[in-house]
Amino acid sequence: MQVMNRIDEAVALIGLVIIFQQARACSISEDMYKSVPVNYLGIPNSSRLKIADMVSNAKRWPGVKIQAQIVANAYAGEENATALAKSRGDQLRDFLIQLGLNSQYIYVENHLVKTPYPADSTGPGGYLQLGVSLMPLCNAGCDDLCNDPRVTPNSNAIK
Repeated sequence: MQVMNRIDEAVALIGLVIIFQQARACSISEDMYKSVPVNYLGIPNSSRLKIADMVSNAKRWPGVKIQAQIVANAYAGEENATALAKSRGDQLRDFLIQLGLNSQYIYVENHLVKTPYPADSTGPGGYLQLGVSLMPLCNAGCDDLCNDPRVTPNSNAIK
């Protein structure tokens, strides 16, 4: 009986630790998803400006490395779509390197989208061929960033 009480106490303690950790949790990232015209070969200047602003914000994160996730899409109906998706990803990666990110922490996914084009090529329902997300890479967890005044979390857990 005494063993069961200790197990129950241990389970309760673990539960409290999990709840406490969840209460401190937040998500931190800088994100951009952009539509470009069909068959567009480059990265628009407006996207470059947005990415430069994202990197500037991410460089304010204290004591972390910055990792980047790039998603470069091309639709099957675009000319030489597979090569176009790769080119978009390579251009985004090269631009992030120019802005000072370490290539070791940049991950590129190229996708060939086989669904029909969305009816609207602009805005959130558009083609969205370019995606860049910057996230902190923390050695011992990123919990400290959630309450740091230099960091603006995307979301916070309910406390």
